[in-house]
Amino acid sequence: MEDQLVEKCVQLWEDPIPHLAQIREEGGIPVAYFCSYVPEEIMHAAGLTPVRLLGARRTISHADAHLQAYCCSVARTDLDMALAGELSFLEGAVFVQTCDTMMRLSDIWRRNTDFPFHGDLVLPVRMGEDISLPFLVEEVKRFKAQVEYHVGSSIREDALRESIRTYNENRRLAEEVYLLRRADPVAVDGLSAAAALMAGYWMKKEDHNALLKRFLENARSKGTEKLPQVRLLVTGSVCTTPDLYQLVQELGACVVDDDLCSGHRYFDSLVEESFPPEEALARRLWMRVNCPSKHQSLEDRAERLLKQVKESGAQGVVFYLQSFCEPHLFDVPYLRRKLQEEAGIPSVVLETELQSFSRGQLRTRLQAFIETIIGV
Repeated sequence: MEDQLVEKCVQLWEDPIPHLAQIREEGGIPVAYFCSYVPEEIMHAAGLTPVRLLGARRTISHADAHLQAYCCSVARTDLDMALAGELSFLEGAVFVQTCDTMMRLSDIWRRNTDFPFHGDLVLPVRMGEDISLPFLVEEVKRFKAQVEYHVGSSIREDALRESIRTYNENRRLAEEVYLLRRADPVAVDGLSAAAALMAGYWMKKEDHNALLKRFLENARSKGTEKLPQVRLLVTGSVCTTPDLYQLVQELGACVVDDDLCSGHRYFDSLVEESFPPEEALARRLWMRVNCPSKHQSLEDRAERLLKQVKESGAQGVVFYLQSFCEPHLFDVPYLRRKLQEEAGIPSVVLETELQSFSRGQLRTRLQAFIETIIGV
């Protein structure tokens, strides 16, 4: 039963588009987003279904007329699918002003597609500072007004609070999955935990909560067997395909934690349910672990990474980055140096691109890194 559940999640991760179209066929209203800073609860409370676009392996045929070849392949392939008419089931998309590519993608998408809804969320550059919180609260309220205008009705406060509870439950369940993987990477291996989390990007949150509960119930019934030789932590932006986790597993190692925008950072921290809903949503975005595209203390990011390495027992760190993702790439030299100097933790930098993905090259680099840790 568990194997079938994990297999379903992996298949969804490999090709979510057919499932998103099915949501529409079943009466759902899918709205795409690209960034974990989107307050999904607002769309959920309005009767929409937030779904995340993470690109696709494809040859670019339309997007090159609008985005340069050195832009992120996630943005380029998502735009290519939209321009090719392959995302017609979407009601629209929400864009967050984070990196330069995403800010430009919003304008390009608005001018060259005809989806009914187009949302924008402007974040303060200096997240986490007192001066930026009032602005962020007002921006969340403005986004809520955008959604209300589109659906043609106000979002009831009780509906928004219920959506916050649903999403908080999802975050707690995801944290349980990750903690169990740390404690017993046989009962919950790296691929299974990641796939179970990733599946939620393309499901209604209520359905994903039920899936995570089944996953945890099955995992806790398994006995501990021989542990993997090497424990790894993955850090970076988004993991668009399951190949990295599959290869790590094939090579006798395990990913026991991550610091990914599509992983741990996505469900980091809860929305405070005692606050007024809009303020509570803004506070979570304001307090959570910052994306490197936002102003932050690099020392704080290094401290968090070192803490994760220690708590997870990771023996090596994999920087898994999208090619040309400058906000992440700029931080890498400092973070690698801190890992080596303060914890003696080796690391490797792997860059990937959806248009020219090479599984063989990725396997070779990973194998060499794992052998270095083992001492082969």
